[in-house]
Formats: sequence, C-alpha cells, structure tokens
Amino acid sequence: MRAMNEKIMDLGNYIPGGKKVPGWLLNLGERLLGFHIFNVAHSKIEDDFKAGCTDNFFKLACKHLPLNYELKGLENIPAEGPCVIVSNHPHGMSDGLMIGDIAMKVRSDIRIVVNEFLHCVRGMRPYQITVDVYGGEEAKRANMSGMREILKWLRGGHCLIIFPSGSAASWSEQDGRVIDDPWQENMAAIIRKTGATVVPMHFSGENGALFQWVTRRCKEKRSALLAREIKRDRRTLHQVRVGKPIPASRLEMLETDAALSDFLRLSSMMLRYPDTAASACVETPRNMEPIDEPVAPDELQAEIDSLPEAEHLLYTHKSTGLQIYTAQGSRIPRLLKEIGVQREIIFRSVGEGSGTACDTDEYDQFYDHLIMWDPANKRIAGAYRMGRTDQIVKARGITGIYNTEFFTIENEFVNYVKNGLEMGRAFITGPYQKHPASLDTLWMGIGRFVLKYPQYRYLYGTVSVSSDYTVRSRTLIHEYLKCHCMDKEMAKYVQAKTPPRNMDLLSEDARLLPAGLADLRLLSAMVSDLEPDGRSIPVLLRQYLRLNGKMVSFNVDAEFGDTLDCLVVVDLHEAPDRLISRYCGAPLKSTAEATAEA
Repeated sequence: MRAMNEKIMDLGNYIPGGKKVPGWLLNLGERLLGFHIFNVAHSKIEDDFKAGCTDNFFKLACKHLPLNYELKGLENIPAEGPCVIVSNHPHGMSDGLMIGDIAMKVRSDIRIVVNEFLHCVRGMRPYQITVDVYGGEEAKRANMSGMREILKWLRGGHCLIIFPSGSAASWSEQDGRVIDDPWQENMAAIIRKTGATVVPMHFSGENGALFQWVTRRCKEKRSALLAREIKRDRRTLHQVRVGKPIPASRLEMLETDAALSDFLRLSSMMLRYPDTAASACVETPRNMEPIDEPVAPDELQAEIDSLPEAEHLLYTHKSTGLQIYTAQGSRIPRLLKEIGVQREIIFRSVGEGSGTACDTDEYDQFYDHLIMWDPANKRIAGAYRMGRTDQIVKARGITGIYNTEFFTIENEFVNYVKNGLEMGRAFITGPYQKHPASLDTLWMGIGRFVLKYPQYRYLYGTVSVSSDYTVRSRTLIHEYLKCHCMDKEMAKYVQAKTPPRNMDLLSEDARLLPAGLADLRLLSAMVSDLEPDGRSIPVLLRQYLRLNGKMVSFNVDAEFGDTLDCLVVVDLHEAPDRLISRYCGAPLKSTAEATAEA
C-alpha cells in the first residue's frame, strides 16, 4: 500500500516555510482545506491499480471521493472522429473528474486541457494537456507547446475536453450571481483549424462563499481552496447535460473567433434551462369540447363554385393543382364552418386551440379569408385570415382589429399600418403539412392579393410559438427576437395585456446574443438541438423574418394554450425583391401610385 506521506497535495508546499511547520498543524490545515480527502482518495485509486483494477482513473476518482451526478445526453458524444467537448466550469477539480468519467463511458482517447495546479494529480497526467491560465507573457510562450499538442491530438481524430473559461466560475457584481469567467477565444481558433465536431456540456452548481470571497480579493490564491470545494461537491447530486453535437459546417456561419466563442458558450448555457414543454407548467388544464364534424365535401364544392373566379380565384399551383380563393367570411358560411373545424383540429395538435367545437369568432364574418382549396379531393388544404385595416377602422374603430383583444394599441401604430392587412389564424391541414408547396401556395395567394390591391403595403399580426416547445426554446426565441428583430419606435405604441413572464435569459447569457446568435439559421439550428423531437422555429415565424419582419410586442394567450404570440410587422417595400417577385409575380407599386389608382 502506498504510504500516506507520499501526498499528491502537501500543504507544506503551498505556504512559505511550510516544511518547518509542525506536522500536526499541517495535517489540521490539510483537513480544513480538503487536501486530506483528496490524498486519501488518490491513495485508494493507486492501490486499486496495483491490485489489478482495470477501471480508468476518472471512474475510480468519482467512486472514492465520491462524486455523484445525474446525466442526460450521453448518446450525443460521438464514438469516433475529432471531437471537442466544451463545458462551463462551476467548481474546479470536480468538473474535470466528472467530465473525464462521462467522456470515457463513450471513448478512451480523451485529453483534458487543465491548468498547472492539477498537474500534481498523478492519475490525471496520462489524460491531460497542461496550460497556465494565470501567468503572463512567459506563460503564453510556454502554452504554445500545449497548443501544438492540442492541434496534433485533434488532427489525429481524437477527443479533446476544454473548459474555455480556464478557471472556476466566480462572482459577478454586474450580474449579481456566480458566472463563468470569459471564454478564451483561442479555443475557437483550434476548432476552426481542425474542423472538429463540438459537443456542448453543462454542469450545475457553484463554489461556496469563501471561495468567491478569496476570488474577489486575490484570484491567484484561490487554487488552494479547490480541494476544499470537493468536500461540498461530495454532498451534491450534480446535474450534467450533454447537448447535441454541432458540426463544423454550422460553425462556419460565425465569422470571428469571438462570435464562435459566444455561440459555443450560449450552446452550453442553454442546457441549464428547463427542458420540459411550456405546456407542462400550466397549472389549470383546459376543458376541451368535442370538435364538430367536418362539412360535407359536396357542400364545400358548391360554395366554391358560387364564387366567380374572376373576382375570387387568386392563384392556381401548376403542379399540385391547389387553388387560392379569397372571400369575406359572411359570403362563405359553409367554408367558414369548415375553416373553424380544421383550425381547431390543427391548433390542438400543437398544444394550442380555442377548446371550442369550432374555432370561429365574430371577426371571421367581416375579415377576408384566403382558402387553399384542393379541387381533386374537394377539401380545404389550408387558410389564412386577413383584415383590411383601413376598412375595419373606418367601419368599427380600432377595437375592430382582432389583436386589440391582446394588445393595447395606440393611434400612432394604427396610423402606421392603416395601409396594411392584419394577418392571422393561418393553418395547413394534416395531409398537406409535409408538402413543401403548401406554404408556398398560401403565400402566392397573399402576394397576388397584394398585387390586386396594391394600396396595402404592410402585413402585420401575431405569429405563435406553441407551449409544446420547451421552456428553454421559447425563452431563446423570445430573447433572439427582442435582440435582433425589434422595431423599437413602433414598440412604444403597443403594450401586451399579458406580457410574458419568466421568459428571459439570464443576463450573462443575453449578452452572448448580439454576436453569438446573429443569424436566423443559427437560431433555427440551436432550437432544433434543444427540442426533443428536433423541431425548428415555427415555419411562419421563419417566413416573416425572411421578409424582414419586425417585432413590436409579445403576449401570452392563456385561453389558447399559453401560446406566445409575437406581434410582427412586415413592410413589403422593405422585403427582399426576390421574395416579392416570387409571391406577387411582379414588382409592387409605390404607395403613391397605389393611392392614386385607388
């Protein structure tokens, strides 16, 4: 058995004149600092190896200290190929030991980038690449050899584990909580050079008050407290989450190392938010009425036939035969009934729905409806509701606008969108949802309507984020839209009646959005990674953002399954020309030209 005086952590080496201090006093200090626990555990590990144990060092360390964790997402670590695992660093030693144990459940070819303090841990030496996170220029030069070793390791197709902050998380006055230190950008350069797949990981927890106090006064001295923190970590069940692997091709969207570093940090930090569906947080279940029976196909066909094509048929898709008709609700009672039935079926299927037998309301009667009609099967394939703002306000006042039920809208906003169409209640029925032409056909209809009535320059309305999305995805979408897509001037004139609560990122995570998540494609990919079923952002939200839509407010509709409603405005004169040409079939006229013709 290894003698206990062959310590891996000897207090006498850490204090001036330590070798002259009485042994009993050093032993007392080592027990207070946690050195004794670590020394005993490491001695047991070495005894196990001498006895022929074939378990790896990290597994034995977690066993003998002990360190306990609950793990989700182990299957996300690739079994082969160049891979970089990046993680937050809340504790110090414990993170390194647990992450090594986790990674070696999948593959044995791992290296962990560690600081010089951990070089004393003999069992870790075969698995580590050492850098100095506290040194100055001399340390930077010494670290160059470590960087070369890292590049060689990854180019050999192996797995590298990095804590990009380089040191344990510390107290932030700005955020009022313990957060990771800034992530080092050289990690991003390594990933670019090697084309490695990146796997984000997140550990729960934080170090104690004494550690944070020492950090604020003399950060370089806190390393002596890391072993002490293991005493606290042994009493905790750590929550560890492994995110979906991020391919190198996705990271090419980030132009700078700083942006790539922010993106990876956000990918790690998003794993700490709840992964349950927002609908699971609703305390009071809603009563759902049985949905009405669909209207007979022949009755629907008869009503379609009653609509003169020259006035009501906007578009026919050449390959699918799908047609887009438009009519005011009062003109089409049977079609409107079927629209209400299909709305309720589709909305309930994604965790929304009115809960009534047929989802129609008083607005349906005086709003226009785009109907996507399948003549071959005599059925509705989808629909959209449109309100002509100028006509509605003239006849009914501002309260005639549907969204005044959810937002307090001032005159300045109404004047802005008076030459606009209020859009909403869009759906595509089940048999047509996976056909790429379906949504395109609906938008062809919108484009032809605008071309026919060119006085309408704006499209506005709410696009929904269902409560079937996880809490963390809805939070990320909400924060992304606030960061990148707000019309701050118009937002002054619209107030939500039920604004979102508990749907904000922590401040240190929100700061990552401007650079780290500036591309809609990156948002879509990150949401897809966070969602259990791999779904991306809502397709209509993506469509409005492609048209340069701007957000003005957000509301939660408790009567519609706690849906997050994002009020968006699209200025068609500011939309990409290629999309306008596609959907309208011709360039739009200016507002002055359209007004003169009207």
